[in-house]
Amino acid sequence: MSDRSTTFDDHDPLAYSILQVLEDFIDEVGSRECTAHFDKVVDGKYFLKGKHLIQKPERFTEEHLVFPMLRRAFGYSLRPQPMQYAPRWPRGGGVPDFCITSIPIAAAMESDLRFFGEVKPPKKIENARNDMVNYLDSDLDVHAVAILTDGFEWEIWIRPKGESVDDLDNPYAKASLRDSLKTVRTRNMKTAPYQPHRVRNNIDTDIFSDFMLDAVLETIETEFGVDTTAF
Repeated sequence: MSDRSTTFDDHDPLAYSILQVLEDFIDEVGSRECTAHFDKVVDGKYFLKGKHLIQKPERFTEEHLVFPMLRRAFGYSLRPQPMQYAPRWPRGGGVPDFCITSIPIAAAMESDLRFFGEVKPPKKIENARNDMVNYLDSDLDVHAVAILTDGFEWEIWIRPKGESVDDLDNPYAKASLRDSLKTVRTRNMKTAPYQPHRVRNNIDTDIFSDFMLDAVLETIETEFGVDTTAF
């Protein structure tokens, strides 16, 4: 692994934060001696395997990529595996992988708003979409904002109260980290120089800015007519 300090555009804090998360993730891949396996995943048709990570792929992706992105880059507070969320999740509807607690529970309940997310291992974003349709179809009585990700691909879904997800044009926003990960993974390669400036060029911060807390609060106000100034 490289121990070089990374220079980056100090005028783009979002890009810098994303880069730091990706570097830490790739360093963790290297510390588990999974660099060769991860190369096959990011380049080809392979899927991340728990036998190489010594951990379930979904949990590894949550702990070392998704949750750090949500917290450090996008500015959220969150609760993994919420058993009771605001408003309460319908019985038999399953439990989402996380809920966003940046909006106080009392405010979410008062506004009939649910903000949650679904995580899958890399290259299984379609599974997250299928689960999200089931979640949203199970309860039409609240406004819903959802983040879907497999670590590589990121999507935001919006579902106003009372509307069927089939009638909506989702994802509302989407972005990808796959090309950036292809560059950052060279930190673990002795034969390829690590070039962090290429990561800067690959990260579309205009798109990823849609995932930041302030941007989503603005979306909630625009799409649902919910006053977010008190959140």
